[in-house]
Amino acid sequence: MKRRKLLAILMASAMVFGLAACGNDTPADSSAPSNSEAGDSSAEGSSEEGSEESPAEDSGESSAQGGSEGTFENKVIMGNVTDLTGDFRFPGWGASSVGASDQDIGRLTIGYGTMEVAEDGNLVWNDTAVKSHTKTENEDGTATYTVEINEGLTFSDGSPITAKNYLASTLSFASLVSMEAGRPGTSGNTLVGYQAYHDYTGEAAEGTSKEFSGIRLLSDYSFSLTVSSDYYPYYFAYTYAAADPVPLGLVLGEGVDIMDDGNGVYLSDSFYEKNGDSYVKAAEISENRYDLTKYPFSGAYVVSDWDASTKQATMTLNPNFKGNFEGQVPSIETIVYVKLTQETQLEMLTSGGTDILGGVTGGKDTTAALAVVDGENFAEVHYQRAGYGKIQFDCDFGPTMFQEVRQAVAYLLNRTEFCQTFTGGYGVVVDGPYSPDLGPWKAVQDEIELIDYAFSPETAKSVLEQGGWIYNSKGEEYVEGAEGVDAVRYKKLTADEANALDGANKTYASVSNTDGVTYQTVEINGEYYMPLAINWFGSTPNEVTDLISTTLANSTDLSAAGMVIRATTGDFNKLLGEIYREPSYGYNGIPTYGMFNLATGFSALTNLDRAYCWSHDPAWFTYSDNKLYDAYDIDFPYELEAEKLTYEQAVEASGDKLGMDYLSMAMVYNATTEDEFNQWYMGYVERWNELMPDIPLYSNYYYDVYNAKIENFQTSPFRGPAAALLYANVKGY
Repeated sequence: MKRRKLLAILMASAMVFGLAACGNDTPADSSAPSNSEAGDSSAEGSSEEGSEESPAEDSGESSAQGGSEGTFENKVIMGNVTDLTGDFRFPGWGASSVGASDQDIGRLTIGYGTMEVAEDGNLVWNDTAVKSHTKTENEDGTATYTVEINEGLTFSDGSPITAKNYLASTLSFASLVSMEAGRPGTSGNTLVGYQAYHDYTGEAAEGTSKEFSGIRLLSDYSFSLTVSSDYYPYYFAYTYAAADPVPLGLVLGEGVDIMDDGNGVYLSDSFYEKNGDSYVKAAEISENRYDLTKYPFSGAYVVSDWDASTKQATMTLNPNFKGNFEGQVPSIETIVYVKLTQETQLEMLTSGGTDILGGVTGGKDTTAALAVVDGENFAEVHYQRAGYGKIQFDCDFGPTMFQEVRQAVAYLLNRTEFCQTFTGGYGVVVDGPYSPDLGPWKAVQDEIELIDYAFSPETAKSVLEQGGWIYNSKGEEYVEGAEGVDAVRYKKLTADEANALDGANKTYASVSNTDGVTYQTVEINGEYYMPLAINWFGSTPNEVTDLISTTLANSTDLSAAGMVIRATTGDFNKLLGEIYREPSYGYNGIPTYGMFNLATGFSALTNLDRAYCWSHDPAWFTYSDNKLYDAYDIDFPYELEAEKLTYEQAVEASGDKLGMDYLSMAMVYNATTEDEFNQWYMGYVERWNELMPDIPLYSNYYYDVYNAKIENFQTSPFRGPAAALLYANVKGY
């Protein structure tokens, strides 16, 4: 039952401003599953890569200039290296990749979500917006979340916010009408009745329904959402109730109303009006996407000016905003958002062209930025990134399908030295998929047992020998120091290993053979011997690619261990094409590369959900970055419909051999309490660390350097500069 990798689409409501799940590590690496866009919650996390933001063109006024009475103007200038596009209402419009600048504007102008991301990465109920909420588990295996919102909430124009405003986005973005407007049409797909509602064309037809049975409008200020048994029980199921209020006309078009006669909510017939084969409202909804004047805002600020030619937006306080989930309201009157450029960042900061350099990272840039910090004119705040740069392996073919090879690569790279070199000392090394700022890691960090993978060429040789890499190309004993094709180790493959990935290992060969030597699998007396030659694809230009080349791929320790890494470089789209084996990104249909370098991150607690990413079912293949199939899962597979074992029961039943698929599934489908989740999480991280599907290279520190006229400015991995301004103030205000 393909009930789940809707975790790639499953929690947009949990985090519209992120990206991710198992199959979406990008350099900016967001990581937030999209809850079928259910309500497009504005719950926010910081953008992972926290681009090394650079100051921008001068906005025309120096924000460092004091007022006539010695105070500063109550204004802050900030920005990002990515362009503003004007796509502020629904940044990304349901797509997986969203511009960081547009997200920042969204964070400042979208508010009153039923849930928001707290500073520790947890998605929490927003008491400012929500009066009460309950969960009811139904006999048919579904679960109903009933939400009552507080009366008295209004949009920026003073118009009241009611329950209908919280349902409008889901009803629109689940429909065929919104698909014509460019939306994915997956909003609310975790709810009962989604498919029938989604398929409704405006005319009655078998299998379709005008009414969305899983959504009920109970009163002017209350509604309920019933989660399908296909998506429940689930540890993060509460996130399905995340929703943001929007003006009805913005997403439904003018004149469309939301009604409920007792069988589920539905939209008035005008929503489905057609002109020929096209929905009339589709064009209106598409046009509204970029409207900034016709409809009011729900957040702390409103966009008061937008200049598409200069890519500059001005936001002013929304006087009707009552606060975020903590009741926090802003005091900064005006925020100007500009385009930043790397080359002029310090000059622009010191001259007042920007007040904030957010997410500065890397040795030279960080050192230069910190040089201006004096506590009087400029200050800084920093934190460890919730994520890391990494080497990523494909684990279903070639040498990297073997655990011992991945471990050996880890032992052959001095990660401490690599991290210090790349980050200039502003970073640390981690040993698994965790962030020190997330609650589950804090809960298990003193108990968890992880392999350290300290630099040790001798250990690398030892694990390779244990893994059967003991032959040369003739099937004889490997001898260190040999030349030509025998310079590397070979492994005799079992029948299953040789036939992996439709026999790809039988024809496996090295590429980018600049030295004239091609290493390839050889057949000897019906047996196949694979060379320890790893094909690596690195994006360029990229300092990490360059550093891996010098410290690992071309190191004498690597060659002495009987291994070779052959490098191919190209742009990032090509890299993604090879990872996802996607022809539209340049993949030629032949798996070639087993090693890549990129980054990953955790923008919220929900990003720890990696269920289905390690499944042996081919149906889920494209959702796994690593394509690793844990042998433990063959002997003790996870059955979704089976009895939900506790961690201790599963450890005993499996003989203490729980695989990646079992651990990741049980973490979200067996756990019902925080302690249970943490226990499964610890087991998952330990097994991940043992199998080493990725090698974490560095977890860098991000520095936000800012004009000291800003007080109480505190950022974190889950609260970026834009969100932090809600808590900050300009001196004297």
